[in-house]
Amino acid sequence: MSLSTAKEYLARLNNYKIFLAEKYDGLTIDDLVSRIKEGTQDSYDILSEYSAYLRHYGISTSTLKERVVTVKNFLEYHDIEISPRKFRLKVKLPKAIRKNKEALSKEDIIDILNACSHIRLKTYVMFLAAGGFRAVEGLSIRIKDLDLESKPSRVFVRGEYTKTKTDRVVFLTDEVAQQLR
Repeated sequence: MSLSTAKEYLARLNNYKIFLAEKYDGLTIDDLVSRIKEGTQDSYDILSEYSAYLRHYGISTSTLKERVVTVKNFLEYHDIEISPRKFRLKVKLPKAIRKNKEALSKEDIIDILNACSHIRLKTYVMFLAAGGFRAVEGLSIRIKDLDLESKPSRVFVRGEYTKTKTDRVVFLTDEVAQQLR
């Protein structure tokens, strides 16, 4: 896992430590693991109470689920069996409401490009919009990654800069290819 992912997991577990200290009079995570293994504490009850505790803090549904699942994974790492079916039945997690994401309209992109005063910024924004790149992906492109002579023009995106860590080829519009030239 990446360093940022490890830091996020640590932050989630620290949040859980606070919950345990408040709800169970200073109970530590190590003591909880021991109690669950001994059979004096039910892991599903603890996870359900943690979910209820988090609901009162106004955090998003996805953040709440991530925090509960992180604790579930932590317990499983420490050889505590958690059945997926029992987990779904006993631990109440809020339903996520999915919103449709819409891409920027062509007019919005034109407005953004017209607001760019520097040619390099304008080229960068046009490049990002045309290829659907993340900012880091766009900044990682080298001249040798561009093939502006082929039809259609294309760019090679190195996996070390992508979210999925896989290389890919993206085709560019003639307009962006001309701007890059």
